[in-house]
Amino acid sequence: MDIQGSLTGALILIAIILVSLSVHEFAHAFTANLFGDPTAKDLGRMSVNPIRHWDTIGTTLLVGLIFLSSLGLRVPVFGWGKPVPVDERNFENPRLYGLQVALAGPMSNFLLAAVLAIIYRLIQPAGLGAEVLIMAVYLNLFLMFFNLLPIPPLDGSRLLQLFLPAQLYFALASNPIIFIVIILGTLSFLLPYLLLATSFLAGRLLG
Repeated sequence: MDIQGSLTGALILIAIILVSLSVHEFAHAFTANLFGDPTAKDLGRMSVNPIRHWDTIGTTLLVGLIFLSSLGLRVPVFGWGKPVPVDERNFENPRLYGLQVALAGPMSNFLLAAVLAIIYRLIQPAGLGAEVLIMAVYLNLFLMFFNLLPIPPLDGSRLLQLFLPAQLYFALASNPIIFIVIILGTLSFLLPYLLLATSFLAGRLLG
């Protein structure tokens, strides 16, 4: 069964994305709490429940665009989950722990992809089960690579904090217009490389 480009495929893709985003945001909240900041935990964000991480604009837009795409419309698919609030004043070492909290999200997607790949290799499913597992592995690896891009406010942008003055970094990170302009200006160039890296690593994990 080919689930791509169908309503069934859209529903499966949405489910995978919601779970993947929830794991990603949970990792941020869990790591922040581990290092002494309970802000996200107190707000109920240390959870893998997708509803807890649903962004009214970003996640709704993402789901809607996937449905439109499944109907045959050529639309760009993008969106985001609700960012986890982090108060770095609670960290003993704000710069170091803040970086680790940021990187916890992409690393959680890698770990999820690795676990799913292990399951795939152990049970060797066929048909729809195989397609779902493969799609989930690819999607989580893509999310990892995408979020590691050093572009504010993506997680990888925290690496810029090591080199940029604090005021400049936070000015970039807090301005969504700058983010949109940079993403639209660079993603068409970067996308083939992100997909190549995703395919390479997925091939290694899936065997």
